[in-house]
Amino acid sequence: MSPLAPQHVVFIPDGNRRWAKREGLSALEGHRQGMDRGRELLHRAIDLGIPYASFWGMSIDNFTKRSKIEVAGLVTIFQKLFEDFLDDEDLVKKEVRVRVLGRWAEKFPASAANVIKELEEKTKHHTAFNFTLLLAYNGTDEMLSAVSAIAKEAAATGKAQAVTAQMLKSHLFTKDLPPADLVIRSGGDPHLSNGFMMWDTADAELYFTNKYWPEFNGNEFDKALAWYASRERRMGK
Repeated sequence: MSPLAPQHVVFIPDGNRRWAKREGLSALEGHRQGMDRGRELLHRAIDLGIPYASFWGMSIDNFTKRSKIEVAGLVTIFQKLFEDFLDDEDLVKKEVRVRVLGRWAEKFPASAANVIKELEEKTKHHTAFNFTLLLAYNGTDEMLSAVSAIAKEAAATGKAQAVTAQMLKSHLFTKDLPPADLVIRSGGDPHLSNGFMMWDTADAELYFTNKYWPEFNGNEFDKALAWYASRERRMGK
């Protein structure tokens, strides 16, 4: 891997539904095409030697602001992805660890949640590459959860303690992930949403593209990586 390549790339895949509408397809077909694109880019990142690739799959708001039909369809699409990954020997050969972070255990039906648990267990000893999918996730919820856990621990011991950066990180959903180096958001909206990975993206380079997610292919990814390599990361200096 080039020394200028990111160690941790985070994707915010936006634009599935708008792409589908433009192409005269259903929203769920847009999500299916987006899922295929995500799998392609995961393997592209692995082939490039990028050790951490993370994708935001669903926010908590998706469960309340989208139709029940669309949410059920999305969950089915994700379950199929995880079932495919269970049979994907390439993940084993390439030592890819799969993590699924967020409130999925509370929001997903047992059939899908059980597949996720099985996949995480199967790959937990893999160390070469890391694929993380954030489901039923938003950054504000993550931060509130971390702060609440720290407060409960302090109350249980009856001892006040200074909250350190290390302590806060250790209570995040993303506690086992390094900080993001590059965040790529498709779909033409140049912003982050819902406090997305607010702790881990503090020093990340943010790359926004007008391409909808299903059309953000390997060539577009290469453009983003070239842009990243051209940046001078000051990291507060």
